[in-house]
Amino acid sequence: MPIRQLAPDVAAKIAAGEVVERPASVVKELIENSIDAGSTQIRVDLMHGGLQLIRVTDNGCGITADELPLALSRHATSKVASIDDLENIRSLGFRGEALASIAAVADVSLQSRPRDAEHGAQIQAQNGRISEVTPAAVAVGTTITVRNLFSAVPARLKFLKSRNTEVSHCLHLLEQYALAYPEIRFMVFSENRQVFATPGDGKLFSVLVEVYGLQIAQQMVPVDGDDEHDDDTDYPLVQGYTSRPSCYKSTRQHISFFVNRRWVMSRVLTAAVENAYHSLLLAGRHPLAVINIQIDPALLDVNVHPAKTEIRFLKERRVYASILRAVRKALLADPQLPQWQPKSAPEPPKAREKELPVEEEEPTTEQPLPTQKEETTFPADSPWITFTEEETGTKPPLLSRLWQGHVRVTPQEKPVKPTPVEEPKPPEPTASRTAAHAPSRMPPTLGITLPEEITSVPSQEELPPVVSPPPVEVAPVPVPAEPIAQPAEPVVRPVETALVPERPVHFPKLRVIGQLAQSYIVTEGPDGMYLIDQHAAHERILLERMVANWKARTPLSQLLLTPIEITLAPTELEALEEHRAQLEHIGFALAIEDGKTVSISAVPDVLVKRLNKASLQELLVELTAEENLGHTETWEEQALANVACKAAIKQNYFLTVAEMREMIEQLQQTKAPFSCCHGRPTMINFGLSALAHEFERR
Repeated sequence: MPIRQLAPDVAAKIAAGEVVERPASVVKELIENSIDAGSTQIRVDLMHGGLQLIRVTDNGCGITADELPLALSRHATSKVASIDDLENIRSLGFRGEALASIAAVADVSLQSRPRDAEHGAQIQAQNGRISEVTPAAVAVGTTITVRNLFSAVPARLKFLKSRNTEVSHCLHLLEQYALAYPEIRFMVFSENRQVFATPGDGKLFSVLVEVYGLQIAQQMVPVDGDDEHDDDTDYPLVQGYTSRPSCYKSTRQHISFFVNRRWVMSRVLTAAVENAYHSLLLAGRHPLAVINIQIDPALLDVNVHPAKTEIRFLKERRVYASILRAVRKALLADPQLPQWQPKSAPEPPKAREKELPVEEEEPTTEQPLPTQKEETTFPADSPWITFTEEETGTKPPLLSRLWQGHVRVTPQEKPVKPTPVEEPKPPEPTASRTAAHAPSRMPPTLGITLPEEITSVPSQEELPPVVSPPPVEVAPVPVPAEPIAQPAEPVVRPVETALVPERPVHFPKLRVIGQLAQSYIVTEGPDGMYLIDQHAAHERILLERMVANWKARTPLSQLLLTPIEITLAPTELEALEEHRAQLEHIGFALAIEDGKTVSISAVPDVLVKRLNKASLQELLVELTAEENLGHTETWEEQALANVACKAAIKQNYFLTVAEMREMIEQLQQTKAPFSCCHGRPTMINFGLSALAHEFERR
């Protein structure tokens, strides 16, 4: 077949296929033109899903009568004059082909009036033919009407969905631009019925309410930039809103990004937001987020996609790190991060909420419970107080005595010494369960407060194994009666203060009731009953201790008496070599021998008695299989989370009341006490109002 020059109308229809895919594509191009024109009010009308009619009306700067024919011509624009302008693009459109592409596949009518003109003008395009410019009585601004979309290319119609589906695509697009431009008032009508509107008050939260509803909008926290690099233009300014971990969706489509107020889709940016929820959100759940990124246009390339929805960053890793840091900071700084609501409990009626608000005390003839947001001074005999050896004259709790090698003593005011109380005794174990309940099996964890004289690190013989199979009919290991020798100077490491959030989390004051199924700690608090997953809670405690040590570059590592040698596949060995420095940062000591054997001479201290050769090989393969787009900090935190998960106590593990009390105290001092390393909740609250509802006391 010989080579031929395509006819202009055929070439125009082919080129339009890249720009105009469906009615939402037309709406996008017209909306961007209205925004670039400086509009403060935009109205969109749709008929039959946009196939019959799409009309966009704005109050922007308008187009003069002599420029109307150019507006419908291909490659005619007022936004770019030279190739150098592409390096400083701040407008949404710049190619000058949108209106020409739309006119190639539909009938277009364009009416416009500049602010300084006495009257407006109009022009029409039908079947690719442009009419003469005629006067028109119109308001200031521009109105573009598109009729009979794809009438010139009917083959495209069979690829479209139903009318409601096409309307939903248009609405989703308009919601994104409303989120990017809260100062613009958007109004959308479908079949002459208003389906979406924003107030245009310049407040992003107002648009969030219109897009997601008030209930979800109230579960989103502000993301307020990155203060560390204000003077460095290579780092972007990150702002917006992101949802609390308790508010999530099953897909990622509710994560929106705007780069210099341009709506874009990026897997890298999405990964940054989701990695910020590491250990706060369960796998398979995705947050809602609206992230605005302001960056120097010279560090962007926006001319890489026909629809301009994909961009390239010159320094992608810095953008990734800035988003991750800003979102993570917003999540951890929010004091209302947890939502202590039972999953199956119905919401109380609004009238009842006014009578019995959560923040107030419920009327009762008994002593009222303290609220979460008020610091209550308990009487000396209160069950909410955990006593130390100085206050009671007894030895500290078992966890303090056995886990002191993993303790960071933080200075704090001593409370007024209350009247000593007797420690409740756990049930007597049977002979077959004696060893399983022996205190020597307790794994190391993070201590919070100890008497001043207990600051030394016990010897290796005194440290218990992390987890070991419960032997049968073995006598419990007695606790040494002799006091542990003290070092010359107290071991005080202020690094641990980093585990306390800048803004205190509203952690309830809890009284231990008991242990359920040797897996859950049952407690009573200001708002009813609280169940704590002991494995998840211990995970969180271990993770934050290891993260604090890792950030201080002082990981707690335990040398092995005999190095463990494992053999890895070539791909596994290559991955391990790639992450070798990070593995050493978290406490491993590795040496590669013969190109296939890895000799491990030290492991993180929490794993010292947990792993054998097979399980250690499995853990290393699992750690080196992690991927995070090359971001080192995220990889190491994920690796520490895996280590914490394997080192934490498991279910079916007996705890004494003293151990449960201390675990709660340690959990209270963490940054994110209400979720484990994998985002599962550590605590569930059965509130008084929900319990009263279940017992039909209303």
